[in-house]
Amino acid sequence: MNLSRAVSVPAVNVRLCLIEVFSNPGRTLLTSLGIFLGVAGLLINLSFIRGMDNDLKHNMEMIGGLKLLAVRSIEAENLRERLQFQRSPGLTVEELRKLSVRLPNIEAVMPFADLRWRPMSYRGRQQWGRVLAVSRHYAGAHNYVMDAGRWFTREEAESGALVCVVGPDIAERLFGDTTNPVGRKIVLESLPFTVVGRFATEGIYDHRGREVIAPYSVYEAHVGGHRRSREEIRLLLRDSEQVTRTQRDLRRLLIQQHRGAEDFEIEASSDRVKEMRNARKGFTVLLWCIAAITLLVGGISIMNIMFATIGERIREIGTRKALGARASDVFVQFIFEAILVCLAGGLPGMLLGTAITLAPEGLFPYEPELRAADYVVAMGFTVAAGVISGLFPALHAAGMEPVEALAY
Repeated sequence: MNLSRAVSVPAVNVRLCLIEVFSNPGRTLLTSLGIFLGVAGLLINLSFIRGMDNDLKHNMEMIGGLKLLAVRSIEAENLRERLQFQRSPGLTVEELRKLSVRLPNIEAVMPFADLRWRPMSYRGRQQWGRVLAVSRHYAGAHNYVMDAGRWFTREEAESGALVCVVGPDIAERLFGDTTNPVGRKIVLESLPFTVVGRFATEGIYDHRGREVIAPYSVYEAHVGGHRRSREEIRLLLRDSEQVTRTQRDLRRLLIQQHRGAEDFEIEASSDRVKEMRNARKGFTVLLWCIAAITLLVGGISIMNIMFATIGERIREIGTRKALGARASDVFVQFIFEAILVCLAGGLPGMLLGTAITLAPEGLFPYEPELRAADYVVAMGFTVAAGVISGLFPALHAAGMEPVEALAY
């Protein structure tokens, strides 16, 4: 008897729920609209969170992973610091090269200058590009990949040869085509530079596309040679596990070299990674809040409709109870009905959320990506929304007395 009841009661509940849902398709669709939007928004948010994670990993590779230190000069903020900084010889490439001998974890000293956005021309055609002056180690440390030509050689880097490598966007804008730009000459800072290579980028949102990179020795000879002190120098490390120790030892040695003045700051790539992760966490919380609010609104809508339908079905509830249905049977019926309504919106919402991953590459700043676990989360939220939104209406229906319900 108990076995037959265990089989028949769920079957009856399912049949009654399907009858109610399909007998009012318009009301079911409108009721489930909030869940549809909530689940779609949830998957879209998850896809962009995945894309942000991938972009964070890519940015870590672009800044050299965790094996970089950036040493920068800083300005005095008050009179006391100004007097201290006057005693210092300033930040120089030579002193860091000497200190690298005492700090074995430093593999290479990479002087760096960001000239910001500068005009350049080719046969009367002018464009603006971000100009960087770097050492020959810069390409390997920041994972530049050449798709035409080459990076400048050691001899070119040391001799101050007027050569440069360019990004694909600046090459196309400046030369007017996508052919190999190697060998063409551009005028930059009134100097004729020969393009020896073009590096690859990833999509239209890659900021490297409009970079023009020249040897640091050219900057020293023609732009910043009058300044002995440098604004920024980057260090390539051998072991990322020794970053903190190297950072601490370097700070101590530099303070000694600068006569007690700490007119510099040392930033590790790991610090930048932490900043990016914190920014991603803040954005992730915002996206989760938006999805949660949308699902909450959808759940409240379902709850209201469920209370309204219970008022229309009081006699049905009374009849079921008079025929032997228990309060738990009625409770499960309305809980299942709320879940079914949520699934009616949640499953199409999953399809809409998945559609975002089929967008053309480069359409969004982050490439959306979904995994199987994301669909499990979306389905879990859909079922949870059904249980929560149907809980109070189901309790209300289960608590009705058969006599009162039949007399309604």
